[in-house]
Order: sequence, then structure tokens, then C-alpha cells
Amino acid sequence: MEKDLYLPQIEFFKGARVLHYFEFVEPQEYKDPEFFTIKEVHALVICDYEGEETMLFYLDDGLEVNVEFEFMIPSQAKEQAKTDFSGIDIQWKNK
Repeated sequence: MEKDLYLPQIEFFKGARVLHYFEFVEPQEYKDPEFFTIKEVHALVICDYEGEETMLFYLDDGLEVNVEFEFMIPSQAKEQAKTDFSGIDIQWKNK
């Protein structure tokens, strides 16, 4: 993936500070239960909007947002990713 060197350099994403990120070795499929579509996910990013909310973004190969979730704390975002990508050992990298 050409973004391997780029994602670790990002400090802010969508106006929020990046807390954690993870890049899949191979793209993963995410089945969106709301729209019944399948999205190809290349990376995950957890961001913080100055302590007000935590966002979990599922990114495509161009680092564009495929899916987003809003949480109160980062551990909830990590749990959501763990549920959505069960069977994959997500080793979050800290910023």
C-alpha cells in the first residue's frame, strides 16, 4: 500500500487530533448494516475532537472516509473496530 509511510505522519484528520491508527496488510471488507453495502477498508483511525467526542474512521486506499462512528471515549471506538473486524488482531499504533 502506498500510504504506509503517509498515515503515520498525519497528526490531524478531519480537524481532530489522531490518537491511534492501524493499517491492514490486505484490504478488508466491511458490510455496512445501515446501507447494505460492502466497503473496502485499508486503515482505521481514532481521532479526538478536543475531548468532546471521539471518532472512528474506516479509510479506503486513498485515505478517504468510508465509514465513521462517534463515541465518547477511545476504548469504545477500539471495541467497535474489534467487533467489525473480528478474527483480526488489531495492533493500534499510538500518536
